[in-house]
Amino acid sequence: MKPGKHLLLFLLIALCGRAQAVENTIKKVICFTTLSQLTVEVSFAEAIAKTEKFKIQLKDGDNYVLNGYYSPLEINDNKAVFRIGNLKVIPWQPSNPQLYHFIFSSEGSLPVEKKIGFRIFESRNGHIYLNGKPLFLRGIAINPPGRGIPATVEKSRAFAMDYVRYLKSIHVNIIRIPNNETWYEVCDELGMMVFGGNYGSAVDGEKPPTDYDKAVRWYKEVAYADIASHPSLMIYAMTNEVAYSGPKGEEWNRFLTHAHTALQKWDNTRLYIGNAGYGYGKSGDICDLHRYWGWYYNSPFNFINIRDNEKIIPFKKKVQPITFTECVGNYTGPSGAYNLTPDHKNPGSQLNWTGHADWNDQPRLADEHQAFTLKTATELFRRLRPLNSELSGIFPFTIIFYNWNNVQHFAEMIPKPVTSQIKKSYQPLLVSWENYTPNVYTGSVIEPTVHIVNDDDNFGDLANALFVYELQDHSGIAVVRDSFQLPPVKYYETWKKKIPISIPPHLFSGDYKLVGMIQSGQEILSKNHTSYYLSTVDQTSLPRHTSPILLYDKEGNTLRSFSTLKIPFTSITNISNIPVNAVLVIGENSADNHLKQQAAIIRQFVKQGGRLVCLRQNSLLFPHINSFVSVPLKNVTVPLDVPSYPPPPRPSRNGIYVNAERPGHPVFAGIGREQLRVWSDYTGWDETKTGFPAVYPVSDGYVPEHKQDMAQMAVLGNYGVALEGIAVSEIFDGRGSALVCGMDLAKRTGLDPVSDRLLMNMIGYMSDRKISHDKYPLITDKITWGDYSSEKGLLTGVNSGLLVNAVPRVPDNNSSTIIVTENGDRFLGGPGRFNTRPGVQYVAYGRRPFGPYGLRGFGNIPDPVSSNNGIGEGFFWCRLPPGKTKCVTLVWNQAEVPLTLTVTTNNAETAKKTIQAGAREWVNCAIQGEEVKVAFSGDRRLVLLQTEFQ
Repeated sequence: MKPGKHLLLFLLIALCGRAQAVENTIKKVICFTTLSQLTVEVSFAEAIAKTEKFKIQLKDGDNYVLNGYYSPLEINDNKAVFRIGNLKVIPWQPSNPQLYHFIFSSEGSLPVEKKIGFRIFESRNGHIYLNGKPLFLRGIAINPPGRGIPATVEKSRAFAMDYVRYLKSIHVNIIRIPNNETWYEVCDELGMMVFGGNYGSAVDGEKPPTDYDKAVRWYKEVAYADIASHPSLMIYAMTNEVAYSGPKGEEWNRFLTHAHTALQKWDNTRLYIGNAGYGYGKSGDICDLHRYWGWYYNSPFNFINIRDNEKIIPFKKKVQPITFTECVGNYTGPSGAYNLTPDHKNPGSQLNWTGHADWNDQPRLADEHQAFTLKTATELFRRLRPLNSELSGIFPFTIIFYNWNNVQHFAEMIPKPVTSQIKKSYQPLLVSWENYTPNVYTGSVIEPTVHIVNDDDNFGDLANALFVYELQDHSGIAVVRDSFQLPPVKYYETWKKKIPISIPPHLFSGDYKLVGMIQSGQEILSKNHTSYYLSTVDQTSLPRHTSPILLYDKEGNTLRSFSTLKIPFTSITNISNIPVNAVLVIGENSADNHLKQQAAIIRQFVKQGGRLVCLRQNSLLFPHINSFVSVPLKNVTVPLDVPSYPPPPRPSRNGIYVNAERPGHPVFAGIGREQLRVWSDYTGWDETKTGFPAVYPVSDGYVPEHKQDMAQMAVLGNYGVALEGIAVSEIFDGRGSALVCGMDLAKRTGLDPVSDRLLMNMIGYMSDRKISHDKYPLITDKITWGDYSSEKGLLTGVNSGLLVNAVPRVPDNNSSTIIVTENGDRFLGGPGRFNTRPGVQYVAYGRRPFGPYGLRGFGNIPDPVSSNNGIGEGFFWCRLPPGKTKCVTLVWNQAEVPLTLTVTTNNAETAKKTIQAGAREWVNCAIQGEEVKVAFSGDRRLVLLQTEFQ
């Protein structure tokens, strides 16, 4: 061998030996910092002497902050701890993420180098503090990596930099991410705080651990070891949503309490959440909750309950910061529409908030509710701090980008509209409007309250600023403008003022924005708005062919309402000799014992062709309705917004976001879907008062006692999860009908133009003898099942038994297989994954005979009443043009075996056909008459795609 080769071989052997020495000598280095102290924990492969010295360096650019040799203060199990204090360093904080170059050297080893920062994150008196300053956490919980983006992209430094920069640009100051070194380094550099650690339901594979000390070592050496040196990491998760009650809950609490005590001794520069979402702060430093108010239970207004800890926590809590590290929900997919994940809470939630709107409108409506829920949750958390000073942070768990699976650059993700709302609601210096009268008349006076919340990123006070407000029309033109000088607002404090604003009477009806701005000189420091629907005084009058209107009103509110709206009526106190051509109106909360005693007369009046309008009745009076309507109804008594968890059973007594099941019906003339969401409060309520504002259009909803009685009902408006609750319906009996309304109308008269219009419409519809009253929708075209517009209100709630079938749109880079369960649910790869794979959109594609079924648990998941034989059923009623003799339905068998479908019409004509595996085939059944009931029965894996009458 040549001499040069001998030397090369020697060098290679030496380098390999040095690499081996590095691997065997220093196993892990973790740095913990405060504002002036550095603690270094080093794990060695072999025992070291306490007198041995190691070189520790700290550099700011080319300047040394620290450069010397140090002996460990303590040694335990080959682990050495070094502690150096009184360092002159600049603190790391989001607005100035100062980093230092740390180097640890051991003789015979390559040095270990890290970027570190100095900061302290702690809890004091129920507040979160960063570097001695109180801090509100403005978080986002659903982020890459691990969300379906190609791994080479989402784990790249360029992608992480662009992503985190964007979130900072919309004022997010903390995110939840998995353990990934690249992402943590980027967060360190850009000043993005992080909530990380063990976000799972097991600790070292156990639920819960039995060997506490072994589990604590797992936290230190596995779950937290790789992230603990990062200054951006502020909160450790110990577990997520594990049991919190019962024997298992007690086991978890004992373990987490023990582990928290041990971990605080190890690292007390950060805060710990013991049981994220469910633990109520029993273990850990933060009382953290997961509440999806405004998604699959309750409404966004339930966040009002956070004013009072006793409302949301079922015991007297410790003095601790309160965070919601999951909330909002409203999971929209790549199309922007809600994701209809099968066997899940998402489909019923979609119906709650976007109803049976046309699928072309679904993305916009979903975007609007997602933004409304986020705005309500985040801004209430911030402006209610004077009432509950422990409110310290909120992390919406919601999907804020359209594209995931196939992006190659961050720019391709495309932010959803909700990000614009985040940017407004997360402004460090926040303008937030308290507005519970969204619908008003022109010429009236509104009195919104403006809140100023100072969470300045540089911890500065607000001084010498002007507040400017404008009422703007749809073109952005200011129709009202004024301003006033703001008083000083110190950092982390709030200020508010009620502002009376006279609305000019000459404005046209439409949507307006009340914009508020904080201005310093020519600079706008903050800007936000609240929305109004303004209407001119409704000149709508009752039809020319109006029947006599007889009003029975014991409470008096309906009488005053009719007088204000100039509805011609005769007030009566007895029910006798009612002309058959009259309209009998039972006023709100007036279905008293007298009416119950006269039920036979009322019932006969309707049967002979009379029209009855029964306005909303409270839970004490509602049962009396059943004595004079032909369909037994059940009043719902549980309120929508309750703080308890889990929430009470559905449907709720009151509700928002009414779905016009027959939007072209005369009852909804001139009223759009958006105007049926939230109505104006008539009580003068504000956020310092107990309870809730009266903003719920539905106050006393109901359901049929028996589903088969839906044959006699036209459900005009419904509400709630899976549209279970009924807001207004027409019940047919003989030649007449009764309109039963559960909506809160009379007390809003003169205040809310939408409510007034609806009341006028109902009276006009029932009193016009020339209007046709149709029990069933008229079907003149093919029905594409799952397409709400083509279904024309045939199916309401869970009553029909026909369940929307959802299929996944498979992204290009997804290699998962399609799975079809025995109940017919179709998944890409497996159940769930709506949040871990947000790039997979589940869309409506037909309906399945699934009933009878209900909704299980508070997750509102469709569940067959009987699932033993796999056979489901469903039905609907409709009207047809003359001459139709045949019902033809296209059926898809998505199973791998032949399946049989039976079709029955009017309980007389029957057709049965076996559909081959994977095939789409037509099933024909004869029909007779112009009012038809069509029933389907078959395996739940069968999908009805289209029905046509020929």
